[in-house]
Amino acid sequence: MEDIVLVTADSVRRDHADALEGLAPLGVETGVTGSHYTRPSLASLLSANYRGAITTEAVSPTIADVLSDAGYTCLGYTPTPNTDARFGFASGFDEFETFVDPGNRGSKLRQYLGSIDALRWIYYKIYPPQAKSENRPRDREVIDRAIESFNAADSPRFLWVHLMETHRPYGVGDDALSKELDQKAFFKPEKLTDEEVEEIEGKYRDAIRRADDNVAHLLDSIDSDPLVAFTADHGEGFGEDGFYFHQAHERSVADYITEVPVVFDGIDVEGPISLLDIPPTLVEAVNVDAPDIWHGTNLLEEASPSALTIAPWHDTATVAWQDYETKVVARDADVSLEAGGVRDEVERADVDQELEEQLQDLGYMDAG
Repeated sequence: MEDIVLVTADSVRRDHADALEGLAPLGVETGVTGSHYTRPSLASLLSANYRGAITTEAVSPTIADVLSDAGYTCLGYTPTPNTDARFGFASGFDEFETFVDPGNRGSKLRQYLGSIDALRWIYYKIYPPQAKSENRPRDREVIDRAIESFNAADSPRFLWVHLMETHRPYGVGDDALSKELDQKAFFKPEKLTDEEVEEIEGKYRDAIRRADDNVAHLLDSIDSDPLVAFTADHGEGFGEDGFYFHQAHERSVADYITEVPVVFDGIDVEGPISLLDIPPTLVEAVNVDAPDIWHGTNLLEEASPSALTIAPWHDTATVAWQDYETKVVARDADVSLEAGGVRDEVERADVDQELEEQLQDLGYMDAG
């Protein structure tokens, strides 16, 4: 059976896919995300199930579960606490690493400010994402770890790598947005000058180009010619609706948040597609049966009929359904999913204090 490589990059919107100069010649399709920020989006993607978006946890069987049962060695490298094993993301993987040091915590004041909606602006003012981003490994380090482990593993192999430097502040050190410009865009976007807007988008596009280079390095360095899928967990806002970046509490399902690039190598499909279509397409391409419980479509057999995006935050969600021509949106609703005798409702994730502190330290407002 063929090896499979899945690469996801944080915050890459579809209309900036031209910055993927190495991947773009393979053909870029439009993908619609299952949710609006990292954890529920990646949970629904890996699970091929909308339960992942509603519960903000990966639910079995994931693509790694299915491929592991088929005899694959499964490797996952995702430098973000949003993919912590306590959210189910490690299921099915023989080796899984988020590179988050459990001792890497901020002050109790930070945790307090970050957990209360009314004080959220204080949290971001004092502790912007630059405060902890340098404690993550660089994407190239993550890629090199993945290359080493992949080449040492028994075939067939499934590799998932998530790239984080496309996430605000779009890099480390001089590559990143300055703290001052980042905070101006977050708090006073209407005050940005044309030059500052250009600088923000320039830093963002440079980060996408580095991600493209890292994918090329990965594929050039592994000892295989695998099936490849590349996509992003969600897009990014640049002031279209009065805010910058992706802010989970906005529950946005606007196209600039939900439309992301999808690139396949070794599989000939046409979009637009739901990201939940990626797992069944990949496993069926290597003659492994996709579980009936999965919500995605095998694109090798038929076109994707529709996409559903569920944007939860605490106890409510905004939901968008589309057939890629018509889009219907229900805002700030009570949302539940009932399937197979199991009912799941949107609610705030129940995580321990250590994990919530890690999420806050890396720029996430809370674990909600």
